[in-house]
Parts: sequence; C-alpha cells; structure tokens
Amino acid sequence: MVKPSLKLGSGHSYQKTLLLPKTKFANRSNLQKSLTQLIPQASQEVYDAQLREFKQKLNEIIPEKRTDFVKQNLFVLHDGPPYANGDLHLGHALNKILKDITNRYQLLKGKYIYYKPGWDCHGLPIELKALQTLSRSKLESISASKVRSLAARHATKTMNSQQKTFEQFGLLMNKDDYYMTLHKSYEINQLGIFKSMLQRGLIKRQYKPVYWGTETKTALAEGELEYNESHRSTAAYIGFPMRKESIQTFMQRLGLERNMPTKCLIWTSMAWTVFANEAICYNRKFQYALVSHKGEDYIVEAKLLSQTPEVQNGDLIATFSGSMLDGLFYSSPLDRTEIFKPLLHGEHVTDSSGTGLVHSAPGHGQDDYFVGIENKLPITSIVDHEGRYKVEAIREEFHEALTDPSFGKGREVLSADTTTQILEILHKKNLLLKSHDYVHSYPYDWRSKKPVVIRATLQWFAGLDSVKPLALQSIDNVQFFPQRGSKRLSSFVKGRSEWCISRQRSWGVPIPVFYKKENPDEMLMNEKTIDHILKVFEEKGSDSWFSDNQTDMESWLPEEYHEVAHLYCRGQDTLDVWFDSGSSWKVIEDFYSKELNLPTLPEPLTNMYLEGSDQHRGWFQSSLLTKVASAEKPSSPYGIVLTHGFTLDENGIKMSKSIGNIISPDSVLAGNDQLNLPPLGVDGLRFLVAQSDFTSDITVGPTVMRHVSEALKKLRLTFKFLLGNLQESSHPAELLEIDNLRPIDQYILCTLQTLTKECQEHYESYAFSKVLTAVLYHMNNHLSSFYFDCIKDSLYSDATPALKRKQIQTTLLYILDIYRGIMAPITPLLVQEAWNCLPKQWLPALENCHSASSSRSPMRRPWMLFDLQNIQEKISSFEGAHMLILKAYRAEFHKLADVTKSVETKVNLILKDNEKPPFTEEEIGDILQVSGVHFGKIVEKESGSSITLSNGQQIHLEVEKSDLHKCPRCWKHSSSERDTLCPRCSNAVT
Repeated sequence: MVKPSLKLGSGHSYQKTLLLPKTKFANRSNLQKSLTQLIPQASQEVYDAQLREFKQKLNEIIPEKRTDFVKQNLFVLHDGPPYANGDLHLGHALNKILKDITNRYQLLKGKYIYYKPGWDCHGLPIELKALQTLSRSKLESISASKVRSLAARHATKTMNSQQKTFEQFGLLMNKDDYYMTLHKSYEINQLGIFKSMLQRGLIKRQYKPVYWGTETKTALAEGELEYNESHRSTAAYIGFPMRKESIQTFMQRLGLERNMPTKCLIWTSMAWTVFANEAICYNRKFQYALVSHKGEDYIVEAKLLSQTPEVQNGDLIATFSGSMLDGLFYSSPLDRTEIFKPLLHGEHVTDSSGTGLVHSAPGHGQDDYFVGIENKLPITSIVDHEGRYKVEAIREEFHEALTDPSFGKGREVLSADTTTQILEILHKKNLLLKSHDYVHSYPYDWRSKKPVVIRATLQWFAGLDSVKPLALQSIDNVQFFPQRGSKRLSSFVKGRSEWCISRQRSWGVPIPVFYKKENPDEMLMNEKTIDHILKVFEEKGSDSWFSDNQTDMESWLPEEYHEVAHLYCRGQDTLDVWFDSGSSWKVIEDFYSKELNLPTLPEPLTNMYLEGSDQHRGWFQSSLLTKVASAEKPSSPYGIVLTHGFTLDENGIKMSKSIGNIISPDSVLAGNDQLNLPPLGVDGLRFLVAQSDFTSDITVGPTVMRHVSEALKKLRLTFKFLLGNLQESSHPAELLEIDNLRPIDQYILCTLQTLTKECQEHYESYAFSKVLTAVLYHMNNHLSSFYFDCIKDSLYSDATPALKRKQIQTTLLYILDIYRGIMAPITPLLVQEAWNCLPKQWLPALENCHSASSSRSPMRRPWMLFDLQNIQEKISSFEGAHMLILKAYRAEFHKLADVTKSVETKVNLILKDNEKPPFTEEEIGDILQVSGVHFGKIVEKESGSSITLSNGQQIHLEVEKSDLHKCPRCWKHSSSERDTLCPRCSNAVT
C-alpha cells in the first residue's frame, strides 16, 4: 500500500491511473456510416417495429372498440405528394424533415405512427419532359398511348431517384410502402370520388370562360395561377356610339333637346377583347354625368368624371340616375354585322375605378359570362388554343391587321404589337379617346410563367355552391399553425363557385364520359357506365382508355348500351392534377378499412397535413373540397394544418435555377467546395431545418451552415463527454436515488426538468427552433461552463467505487437520457450512435428507473421526468448561491496577481451571525475548482467580498494562495509534502 506521505516520481507516473474519458463515439459523424448503418437502425427498423406492435394490440381489441383505440393511439401525418419531375431541392428537404420531426416527437409521446409517402405523377410538366427528346416529326404523329407510356416511365424513374434522396434524410418510414397517383388502385379511388360528386349533381359540362394557358394549351384552375403584381398592360378609354333612336329616348328622359352624337365611354386594360363585345354594363345605383367634349356627348359615372382624362374638362350637361340607361342600345363599328347591342344593369360594376361603364365580352370574362347568361347574350370566343385571334370571328376589313402573314394565323392577342394594331384600328374608327400604360396584378400560368387569357371553351366543372358552406364549416374544426392559415384557406374557398376539373392533355386520369360521334354535345355518363369503366380499369388499367381502337366500344359500356355503343367514342380530356392529389385522403381510408379492418372510420381521417404555405390554394383546398363533396359525412380530411415558408439564399433571394443560387440537399450533406459549403451530414441537414423559423421563409448559405456546424459539433462533444465518463463504473453499474445525490447534482436535474418541460411545450407548438435554442443554452450555461467543469476532477481522480463518482455518473446518465429524448426527433442519427456506444451495464439500471424497457430503441423511450418536489426549495436557494459565489470568486481571483491557477488557491467563507452554510466545504471546492475551502476562519485584515445569497444569507468570501503542495496526480495544491500524493489520490491508486 502506498502511504499518503510517501514521496513518488513525477506526475507522468500517475497518468495511467487517472480515469480519463474513453469511448468509441467519434468526434465527427461519418456520412457513409449514417447512410448504411444508423439510418436503418433509427428509421425503417423503428417504424416497422412500432407499426407491427400497434397492429398486434389492435387485433386484441374487440371490433367495436377499435376505432376509439386508433383515435387515441395512432398519429397519422398524411404526406402531400411531391411532383415526380426533376431533382429534389432544399424545399423538399425542409418539408420532409419537418414532417419527420413531428412524427418522431409523437412516437416519443407514446403514440404509434402511420406515415406513407406519396408521389404526384400526372400532369403537363411530366408530359412535356417525357416528350422533349422526340423530334418535331415524331411529336406531330405520336399517339396518346405512346405519350402516356413515356410519361409513366419518366415519372417512375424520377420517383425512384427522389426516393433514394429522401432516404438520406433519415425519415421514419417504410421505404417500400408508398403511393403514386399513377397506381391503378389510386386512379380507381379517384374516379370513385368523381362518381360520388356526379351522383350529388356537382359535375357538369359547360361552355364557359376559363383561364387558359396559351403555352401549355390547356384550361387552368385557380390553384394553377400565380398573380404577377407588376404586369404591364396598355389601357384604353373607348367610346361606343349610342343608337340614334336610343339617343332620342335618352334625351327625352333627361328633358333635354339635344341631337348630338352620344357615346358610352368605357375603360379596359384588355383592348383585344373589344372584338368580342356584346354589351355595356352600368349600375342603376350610381349617378352618371353627360359631358360635352369636342362636339360629342359622353356618358361617365359622376364620381369618376374627375379621374377620366380628356372629358373631365368638358362641359357638364346633366347628371342622372343609372336607371335612365335602362333599355337603351349602342352599336360597335368593329362588329362583323351591324347589330345593336344593349346597355344592361350589372351589380359587378363599381365606382372605384374606370368610368362606371363596363364593356362586356361574355366569352372572355367571368362577370361578363354571368351577365351574358342572364340576358341570353352570345357566348363566343374569338381566341384559339394558342392565344391567337380566330380570324373567322373578326370582321373582314380587320383581317389584314390582325393576321400574321408568315404563319397564316391570327395575331397573339397578348402581344404588344397586337395591342398597338388594335389601338390604331380604334383610332381610325374614331373610338379611341386615350391610351396609357397600366401596371396591375394579372394571372400567370404557374408552370409556363406566362400570362393567361380567359376564353370560353367546353369544359367539365365541379359546382361548389352547395359544397362551400360545408367546407367553411369544416375549417372551423381545424387547428392551424400559424393561425393565419385559417383565414387564408377560408378566403380561397369563399372565392370559388366552380372548379374547372378538365384538362386537354393525355397524361392523366381520364374523365369517364362518352360522346356521340355525330354530335359531341350529346354525352353518355352515369353511375352504371362509370362502374363498368372501373371494372375495365381494374382489368386493363387506364391506359386502355386511350387506345387508338375506337371500334371496341361494346367492351366499355354495360350490356344495356351495346346496341348503341358504335354511336359513341371515348372522351379524351383528363382530370385536373389537383383533383388527382386532392383525392389522396382515400389512401388513408384504405389503410383503415383494408389493413386495420375498422368498422367505422375516424374523423378526421388524418391528424395533420404539413406543406408549404402555397398549398392553401392547392392541396389543402382540393383535399378539403373533394372530401366534403363526396363523403357521406362532410368533414375536413385533416385535424391540423401546419405550413412552412420557402428557402432563400443568404441575400434573401428565392432560390431559382435561372439565378443559379440553388443549393441541393447533396451539397448540404457532403459539402460543396465551389459554393464554400461545409459538410453537415444527415443530422446537420435536419438541424439546419429545425433551427429556422419555418413559419416564414428561411435563409440558407455558407454563413448559416457554418453556424449549424459549430452548434452540432458542440452537441456532439457533449454526448462524447457523457459517454466517455460512463465507461468506467462499478460492476454492475449502480444508479443512485435522487435523494442520495449531492445538491449540485440535484440542481442539474432541476435544470433538466425545466428544460424537458420547456422543450415539450415548444414541440407541442411546433416551435422546433426554440427547442434547439433551449438545448444549446442549457448545454453551454449549465453543463459545459458549469457542471462539467465542477465534476471533471472527481471523475478523473476519484476511485471507481467512490460515492461522489457514483453520484456524478448517475447524473451524467440522466443527462444523456434526457438529451436523447429531446434531440431524437431532430438529430436521430446522433442519438442512435450515442446509444450504440452506451456501455451495456447501464441498461439494467435504466430499466429499473424507467417505465420504458431499456431494450427499446432510443427513438421510442419516453422522455424522463423526475419527482423533485422534496428538493425544490433546497435547489432554489442553491441556484442563487452558486451563481453569486462563482461571480464573487472570479472577481477576487483576477485581483490576485500572484495567483494564476484556481487549483493553487483556497477560499475562506465567513457566514455572518454564525448561520449554517448551505453546502459542505467539499461541495463549494468543487464549484470553485479550488484546492480547499474553509468556513468561519477569522482573518486579521478585512479583505475579499461580501455577498448576499438569494435566501438572504450574508457571506464574506476571501481568496488566498494555498499553503499546501501540488499533488503530482490531480495537480491540486492539497498535499502536505512536495511530490507526494494527496490523501484522495493515494486512496484511488491503491
């Protein structure tokens, strides 16, 4: 045995006797290890195990109780299908990782998870991408079946590529269980929804104005529009001459004797539509003015006269009620035939801008259309599918001006040259008073990024008048994060009366309708025909609908129609892709009914939809409308709607291929030297997403990524410190009761308790960035700069069986387990790797102190909470004490010029009025990291600092150099003789 007084060699002789940290947990993550080992462990294996367990428990419950069990125990986050076209970008990573954090938190709460990823596979972009490799000659002759084959191949290939990238995000899912909108079962479900809406009388075919993409050559729904606030048009003031007989009648009503040419002055920003004019609308509620200008009389709304150029300085002849215009007519020199057109009352006419007289072209405007239907006006379109004038609809004398000789087609109605030509025509006809530039909001096709036209075509519509009130009522039962999403979604629903659901493309789900060959306006579509079509789809798939063979019509119709089958052909329009993706809630219905065999379906079907904020007008809305319109019990398909913003570069500019500022997920995972991006790995990418306030747009770039890298490095080193100091322990490892821990250990547990509750609140409100802020603050201020500094000496120098070391290791294990729970949703691979490196001897101890089995994955162990009521008061006083003592000590320490290290010092503490100190001398010594602490020592000279603790105790603190010698093992000045072990180290080495 080595006696404490025995002199030994240098400190290097004792290095191997110190219990320094030792662990296989690496300083840095390894991307290859993450992808091949940690992701399967922390993701698919966990997902499959918990879902098996859920189904086993469900099977043990009587059928009548199963739906209630599902409601209470299953969390369903329904995946909005990303588009299967092109590479993934950071926006996809943002979306998928936010979903995964949410799912993983629910799993830690004890819920079971069902998450089935999906892909949106139909639509124009995929069709165009699939065809772009073909020559012009092949494109002109290609069949619909060939188009669908190429598009399906492209979508499937893209889906496989995207899926591999998604797997690298560490998502909690079964990668082999997914849905695609091109799957046969999905298409059949979708047409089942269509049939239900048809049965309710919601599906109709009408010749109506629709938004039309001139580049994409198809009708567009409101959800496919983007509004360009900086669109520039040329607006014009145009005077249409009133009919002579109407002028006479009008003057008689006013009591005037005038026989001047009288014009109705209209203002329009779409001069190209004047060739389709069928009426001029006024409002009976308004007051109008008759103004004389350059030998002609003009009619303008009275309030707007001051804003109307040219005529505002004319002579005011009279003011009158709009009702004075009832029954009057005007003519247009632009018409093919000289006919007189009516002035009509219109509620849509406002007095906020323009002239109070609105030119109406029922084939090219929504309000105009309803006026036309009400007054039986012609509903005609003068624009073709390419956005050019239909020459046959234009008066012959204008053909030359409005025809492009090089193509033999009409001019593009939206081109600047066409507008100039129209204005010249109006000027020659003495109709144009003034034209001017006009910047305003205008709808664009969100795919081609080109302005759209409104043109009347035969399309299929879903009527929403009866659906809208039920949809709005359903929204009231949905929670929105952020809350403003409720008003946003409601405003989109309120603004829709119809939904144009037909598209003129081959790549999509066909509208199941038959047309008479000799009269396409005569249709055949009912419940029986759709049911028969679905049977054919079940056998042959939807591609068979587009077969060039139109002679096999008997196979497509029920037997009762076989005699007339040869008179019909199959329609070639497809359903809007928003109808496609909006039908995806049927995937969840199938899971409940076919996999779980539930007698009744839970309401709502899913707990959450989580997508970008643009989906208020898109998927959130189409899902809501299809569900409410087709289900027996109208209700929302979701209980919670959470939205996120979009990714910007560090200059706040939206990431775009054309700008060249896009950052791919691969560049975040593996780094990119050209872009100066550090490699963050899987957890780094997830950390990057979680640390942002995703309710608004988030910025990503080198600076942000370097900050993430530093934060993740500190977190990783914290886990390494914990694991490294849990290696050497008594066998078996012993976990002490909380009451048997030191005050400093109990204090740390209290901070962990506070941290746990705070993070739970943040997770519940989806404030993931606040979770990380709280963790990093705790790690830096309570662990790294305080507790870890206080315990290192004991961890490294105390004997293995020492009580203090056991107390510290107990606390470290609690820290590890609590940090595991908090960080598992955000950095699951870091947590999984740490758990893999935890010495197995601690697992039985954890099992004994925790309700969850220690063999369970760290992704599923619930968060640990302590019963700390008995020590809260003591901890509260300690919290104030340690902070003040540390602050006072450090202030005094820096004043002592001859003291350079804390281990060379000792501290004298004097409590006034002989009060009992709150801690032992050893505990204070650990906190201050000094060689010795003494209470109540009388000093001859008054020096040091006087402080008041939070419990009111008065303490005088004095720092002085230790009069003992340096221990060659622990380096504290606590040895009675030079080069001799201190009593603590002597006991440890023996």
